[in-house]
Amino acid sequence: MAARTFDAFTTPKAGVIWGLTVPQLLFLSVATFPAWMAISSQRWLAGVAWVPVWLLLLFLTVVPLGGRPAVGWLVAAAAFAIAGLNGWLTFRSKAATGTLRDLDELDMPGALTGVEVLDGPPVGLAQRRIAVIKHRAARTWAITARIEHDGIAMATDALCNRYADGLTELLDAAARGELISEVHLMVRTTPDDCTERELWLRANLTVDAPVTSVATQIEHLRWSQAGVRTEAFITLVIPDNRLSREARHMGGATDGRMNTLLSLAAEIGAVVTGPMGARDIEWLTSPELAQVVRLGFAPGDRAGLVAAAHDANADASVNASVPWALAGPSQAYTAVRHYAHDAWATVTSTVKLPERGATMGGWGHVLAPSEAVERRSVSVVFPIEKQSAADRKAAQQEFGQSLGQGLKDRLGVRSGAKDHRRQAKLDRVEVQLAMGATMSHPYALCSVTVPATAPVAEFGRRLEAAIRRGGMAPQRLDMSQDLAFVTATLPLGVSLTTRHQ
Repeated sequence: MAARTFDAFTTPKAGVIWGLTVPQLLFLSVATFPAWMAISSQRWLAGVAWVPVWLLLLFLTVVPLGGRPAVGWLVAAAAFAIAGLNGWLTFRSKAATGTLRDLDELDMPGALTGVEVLDGPPVGLAQRRIAVIKHRAARTWAITARIEHDGIAMATDALCNRYADGLTELLDAAARGELISEVHLMVRTTPDDCTERELWLRANLTVDAPVTSVATQIEHLRWSQAGVRTEAFITLVIPDNRLSREARHMGGATDGRMNTLLSLAAEIGAVVTGPMGARDIEWLTSPELAQVVRLGFAPGDRAGLVAAAHDANADASVNASVPWALAGPSQAYTAVRHYAHDAWATVTSTVKLPERGATMGGWGHVLAPSEAVERRSVSVVFPIEKQSAADRKAAQQEFGQSLGQGLKDRLGVRSGAKDHRRQAKLDRVEVQLAMGATMSHPYALCSVTVPATAPVAEFGRRLEAAIRRGGMAPQRLDMSQDLAFVTATLPLGVSLTTRHQ
């Protein structure tokens, strides 16, 4: 992470008092009423007997077990069971049930139900129409681009620092206009199927070609299959209330929104190809985005799509595109610890980013497939705070830290190393905010997709082991695998956070 960016550990969580959320505090306060009622009626034994019960409730409410308190697990398990009994965890597409009528209508499961893809106005010499993703449920708009970057495998320390500064500049550029609420960076790695090279060999190898050359080309094809194919995406998410205010000055209504999104694409694209060092950035059209989504659900379909695109160059009657009605799975099911979609299964874990910062290149362990049958994906989401909200949260955190430190000094409690580190971090935050830096509290998700016939639990364990080798701590998103899959593998602007300002 660059020097001028910092994560959620520097800001207080909304609605948190003394480490407890407001619902937890209210529940524990109400739980003390039986003891007070017993004391008021002078039933001392009953009041004392209620103390162990209240301590048990305190343990179940506050102490986290696997990432959440026991009460939270009970509520989540009850909601998951109700959803299963009502059939909400199972999805079947209209094509699978024979009710498909419109090929342009999205037919997606779960969190993608309210998503609509629109075509933007034509731009550039090629008259490309950028795909605009409208999420009606979250009231957000998003655009997605494919990034071509050389990576940092052979980069020097100075170049890595320049890329880190470029990431900071990207977040600053996104925050300056006060329109973008989230920036999603996604990388997907799949074992290379070498389809393009195989098609080239079929078109160029002749019968009278030298035997040695043919054998060499075939051997190259075999060894190329040991590599991986990497694709990177960036997605900009803009809340509708912010976009509508700006659209009034850019043409009004839908046209104004489209023009505003195009201006944001040009602004962010200049930063990605400049300070961040990308070779090219291409904002996806609707057919290109549909193909990306289809390969997110079914990585094995890539060979067929590439072959269809190759045949379409010679025969115009060949359909190489993927209709939006067929871009999703024909059937999907949300299990407790994985997400099953068609002939594939995906396990997704969230990552607790280390407080000392993540090392650039640390995701290499996570993105490297352990076998040729798996596809791995990493998505990092950068929610961007407004400057006013960032100043207010920093002031609240500073007030809470000063109050706690004052109480410790009056009680004679020694301040530990963590307290000094936290105070120094808050001081740096105030200095950075005063200089106009951007506050962001990023989170990351990692997923592994394998055929449904493979041992899904074993590949999930390998993913978590790879995350730990990178110096981070994984947390399996149990009972939320459907939403986690969408956020980790599909660049559609859907995230784990649903509130947008």
